[in-house]
Amino acid sequence: MMPIVTNVTAMRPNRREEGLTALLAAHGQVVRDIHTIIRGAPSVLLVTHEHPDGDAVGSSLAMLHTLQAYGTRVEAFVPDAPPEQFSFLPGIHRLTRVPPAVDSFAVVIVLDATYFARTHLAQALAVHAQTITIDHHYDNRREAGINLIVPEAAATAHILAAFFAVTSTPLTKDIATCLLTGIFTDTGSFMHDSTTPDILKLAAHLMSKGARLAHIAQHTYQKKGVGGLRIWGRALSRVMHSRRTGAAVSVITRQDLAECGATLDDLSGVVNMLNTLPDTKFALLLTEYQPGRIKGSLRSEPHKGVDVSVIAKRLGGGGHKLAAGFEVPGHIVHQQGQWRVTAPVEEMYMANES
Repeated sequence: MMPIVTNVTAMRPNRREEGLTALLAAHGQVVRDIHTIIRGAPSVLLVTHEHPDGDAVGSSLAMLHTLQAYGTRVEAFVPDAPPEQFSFLPGIHRLTRVPPAVDSFAVVIVLDATYFARTHLAQALAVHAQTITIDHHYDNRREAGINLIVPEAAATAHILAAFFAVTSTPLTKDIATCLLTGIFTDTGSFMHDSTTPDILKLAAHLMSKGARLAHIAQHTYQKKGVGGLRIWGRALSRVMHSRRTGAAVSVITRQDLAECGATLDDLSGVVNMLNTLPDTKFALLLTEYQPGRIKGSLRSEPHKGVDVSVIAKRLGGGGHKLAAGFEVPGHIVHQQGQWRVTAPVEEMYMANES
């Protein structure tokens, strides 16, 4: 049976201070519909995107703990292994990389994924009778049967926190910890422009439920192994600045990762550091993480006037105005004293001017 499509995009009030909780309360029927579906479902499959970040992992685990409390048979699928930095999260062992039998679940909830292909389950999801997407990316393709997309939310975990509040869902210490991790990481440790008074109030509320912010910060950003420090050193030592585009660019190869004993996850935060350079309009980190596959991470700031999601879209990716990403085929090579990228991104944004 093919799904009946209902697209629900929550539009925020003009006053940002009114908060996401009030917004979802104003759209109570939609929230009640989703709540009714998941409360009545005997089984629910949770899925998120490839290369899961803190919001993807935290949101998945928060919903998993909630559904477990309902007595629902629930499974959470991640296409790739979660970064080691999130190993402290309660229930992390419940995330599975074994492709599930999607049609054996009554409901599938897609969290923090802009389109089905990023879950590696696109074909099965496309024909499932009851799919729900909850996401905060404005370029979400709304492929599910019910799509609750809130672009102004700081994180998908932010939406879930509001959803739980509106539906009077109890917050345990474990749920609060997972939600705060998602919010903390997607706001760049509360340094991004999405950090509003409402977000800080929500963080305080989650802490009052038992979430330990200092513990989360230590695990997600402050603990780095030798491999992580070495790979950061290589990335920072290769910074190139383009006077033409205003881009601060660095590159990492598979050989770098191997020699440093580092993983792709160890590079988390590097692009934010590149973005702090003076006279930089945006930052770009390119990593060849698999043979012939380059991952690009983009960052900017509100006052710089650059929408990096536009750049990402040109290269087949997406994201937010100030944080976006993409993947392209190609190789990163060192030739005649210069770093070259055999991919479309080089002509657009690579430069060895300074």
